[in-house]
Amino acid sequence: MKLAFAEDPAQRFLGEYLQKTEQVFEYALRKFDINATCAIIPAADLCLPHDVIRLCGGFATGCFVTWQCSTPVIPIDTNVNIDTSSIFWLDEIPTLTENDFLRLRRSIEEDSSYEWNFHKGNHFISLVRRNSDDRPALIIHSNEKEFKFQYNGLAPTEGNWYSDSIQTFSTNGRYIRLLVGEKVELFYEMAKLLEPFNVLRHRFIATQLLKRRKFEDEHHHHYYMPDRNSVAMGCFLQNKPSIVPIFSAPGMDISLFRPAYGGSNQIIYQDETALLIPHGWGKTMLSLSEITPSSKGVTLNGRFYHNKPKVSIGKDPALVVREFDQNPSSPTSMFSLMARHTPGTVVETLTQIAWFNKDGYAAKQ
Repeated sequence: MKLAFAEDPAQRFLGEYLQKTEQVFEYALRKFDINATCAIIPAADLCLPHDVIRLCGGFATGCFVTWQCSTPVIPIDTNVNIDTSSIFWLDEIPTLTENDFLRLRRSIEEDSSYEWNFHKGNHFISLVRRNSDDRPALIIHSNEKEFKFQYNGLAPTEGNWYSDSIQTFSTNGRYIRLLVGEKVELFYEMAKLLEPFNVLRHRFIATQLLKRRKFEDEHHHHYYMPDRNSVAMGCFLQNKPSIVPIFSAPGMDISLFRPAYGGSNQIIYQDETALLIPHGWGKTMLSLSEITPSSKGVTLNGRFYHNKPKVSIGKDPALVVREFDQNPSSPTSMFSLMARHTPGTVVETLTQIAWFNKDGYAAKQ
């Protein structure tokens, strides 16, 4: 596998780990179709996932999973959801206080059918300013939590609507779980339906927070099913290069990035050249002396996490956001260091003014 940061502890581990996932995946597929194939291709921000079921099931964040099989299947521990980066361009900078975010959260949690999910993981709402002309924007990053762990959700939970159609295959000490049969098509149809749902969800949140309806907005999915035989797991898939936001760390600059052809992120998708683009800096481990996934759970540096839905390694003390220089032209910026793997140009920089995330509200003075 061609890694962007080969010396990164998480990427060193995941490179070999995902190759073994490919092997057990192909082994399982060929139980149905002797000519079946599969591939897992890393994006530049390949990193450890928070969800233990995703890690134990053989997958990561920041990669593209694709397969071809005459029998409809979905590798269910890809943990399909719809994660979207949305930008709402504004004409003037609104005044957003901590109370505005708290009122919105209270209304959504107590009075609506939506679920608030900006208090965990890497989801956030941020007011930003474009450095070239000071134009403000609101950025929203989240997924459709309303269709995740519920009975009718997409996450693999015990006893949910498709749990009776999951088959498990094991070889060489690894396992993979596949959704097989008639419910595969319904799963895919739900996943595609939830793409516009998440866009509308973000528009609803922006409308209520800013108390206005008309926006110049753009939306970029980075976790979704591009087709029936693939999952983009935390990366943008592009058939034609277009500008996308690449997130950094809380309070730090967000970059608008125009990718280019010619790097290791260039793949063939549906008989055309396509690009895999990271959606952020990703996370790594400060130290990775031990990582042992199994069907029961995962041990990280002596800490054991059970292989169950909603169990996360997100608060592990050794799991941190990667560190890069914010200046795109710096030799230690993400863009300089990944230039051979994922070439392109930062065309704009967005400075965060105020934001709400898992740590609560913060603003620059």
